[in-house]
Amino acid sequence: MVGAVRKYAFINAKLRARISNLISEEIFRRIESARTLEEALGLLRDTQYDVLDKIYRSTGDLKFGELELLKKEIGLYTEIEKYVSGVELDLVKALALNYEIENLKNALRLYFERSTMHRSIENKVYYIFRDKIQHDIKVERVINADNLEDISAALNDTPYARIIEEYRDEIIKEGSLFPLEIALDQFFYKNLIFHAEKLSSLDKKETMRLVGVEIDLQNINWVIRFRTFYDLPLERVLALIIPQGFNIDERSIREAYSSQNVSQILEGIIKTKYQGLSTMLTSGTPAIS
Repeated sequence: MVGAVRKYAFINAKLRARISNLISEEIFRRIESARTLEEALGLLRDTQYDVLDKIYRSTGDLKFGELELLKKEIGLYTEIEKYVSGVELDLVKALALNYEIENLKNALRLYFERSTMHRSIENKVYYIFRDKIQHDIKVERVINADNLEDISAALNDTPYARIIEEYRDEIIKEGSLFPLEIALDQFFYKNLIFHAEKLSSLDKKETMRLVGVEIDLQNINWVIRFRTFYDLPLERVLALIIPQGFNIDERSIREAYSSQNVSQILEGIIKTKYQGLSTMLTSGTPAIS
């Protein structure tokens, strides 16, 4: 019992600290209307994001600041892992995979840009996170690989090698990482759901609700991309989306994708189900990227 109290007390304290440090809506509006980048970054002083301002003033490179924020986010999960065990630890690790997969996708994009598009990546390699998150990923080997087989070998001790092997021919055929990136995201959510379902009944109910909301937002993002950039057939879209969303089901996606204005239909759903996100959309702040 003492262990459980200690565990939840720590996590609760961390959450309260993070909530108290959230940037207010007023600050967001002031950042949005700032005349220069320097003015916008100055508004972040005395917030948990002040590292962006500090690094930009010393280096003139905003991306190094973004990398530092990423390190802090990953560090939070690493710290929480010390206070949990069993199924809760497995869930925290499953959540942290989001950062690992995003970082892997960035490394794969650099590989693809260098090897397939024959572009220089010299000025981009510095912004990749290189430390271990959950698996020992050899980022340099991924970026500098000669082919996808070499990448699979570099990821041999991770669950990602199998995914790359499975989609290798499709990547080569389409000349795009698109199918692989979707597969990696699908792996993240399926793995997250797998571990969330192992929680106690009370924790499981709340966790699945939160995971469902994340799935809704991911599916909205995908549906807009699928129509805008790829114009995929509806049936393929339905096969790609993540099931177990909280508010947005297959019928909603089918209706939205079949309409002339996908974004408008989805915005209507968001206004009904997610009013906070709706406010961001109507204020002109891009909520979906």
